Amino acid sequence: MNRREFLKTVSKMLIAVGGVNFFTYEELLALEHGEIQKPDLAWIHAMSCDGCSTSLLNSEVPMLDILTRFTNIIFHPTIMAGTGEDALQILEEYYSDNLIMVLEGSIPLEMPHACMMGEKFIEDWVYQIAKKSKLAIAAGTCAVFNGITEMEGMRTGACTLRYFLEEKKIGTPVVNLPTCPMKPHHFLYTLFYYIKHKSIPSTDIENRPLRFFGNTVHERCVYYNDYQEKIFAKNIGDRGCLFELGCQGPVTNSDCVKSEGDFDRYNCIKSGHPCVGCGSENFPRKIMFRRSDDERDLKKYKTFKRI
Repeated sequence: MNRREFLKTVSKMLIAVGGVNFFTYEELLALEHGEIQKPDLAWIHAMSCDGCSTSLLNSEVPMLDILTRFTNIIFHPTIMAGTGEDALQILEEYYSDNLIMVLEGSIPLEMPHACMMGEKFIEDWVYQIAKKSKLAIAAGTCAVFNGITEMEGMRTGACTLRYFLEEKKIGTPVVNLPTCPMKPHHFLYTLFYYIKHKSIPSTDIENRPLRFFGNTVHERCVYYNDYQEKIFAKNIGDRGCLFELGCQGPVTNSDCVKSEGDFDRYNCIKSGHPCVGCGSENFPRKIMFRRSDDERDLKKYKTFKRI
């Protein structure tokens, strides 16, 4: 697409996620031209599968162009051209008065050598960069709630970005963007809100933007009427509420079922599958990584507790 089409697309995306309330098309032009200060961006991969970056960059919406046109990318292991010592030297020496740190994945406190970048533990990098940052974004459930990295059997002592900064007494504000993977429009909204206001949007007790995480999936579900009428699906693909199939919607705060357009692909329920709760502190449940042929045993796992 040409430049005009690109800017129109970004403007429509901002309208779709609520950015029209604070970011106009004219301001978008000013940001591209440098009349509004672009933030510097340092994106760090800790213990993760890199799925949040992959999802973001593979999105049909032009997220890579958005990052390169509206921010100054200082460091991103997936897309930067520099490698080895040259790339790390940039991260080591760079100073900015408008730096955003994005952390993807959790930090292994009890086994620091489980995640290193160059010759330094990832926790040292996070500590160094977070102190210089004006905003820290936890990208994905691993960075927000530990997620997969803290499932049974893991011995790394995984910790979240928010916990790490609190323990190190670093006052950089944190915005948590859970779900596995992180949704591109959550990041887009947070980024442009900060660019405009130099502050974070309204958040809940878990530091998640209220715009996206103020309600449970259940409260906005397309099958909510079926739930009220007690019409429950017995098998995946059947008509009716998916509650009895282990749906985690009642205990998961997210906007999955409200997503539209390209963002709609991040929607288990609309595809006919129960919500797996990937945006909650209960993810992953043990049943997701366990095989059983005992029907009675499976019923025991259809709870909303972490087991």
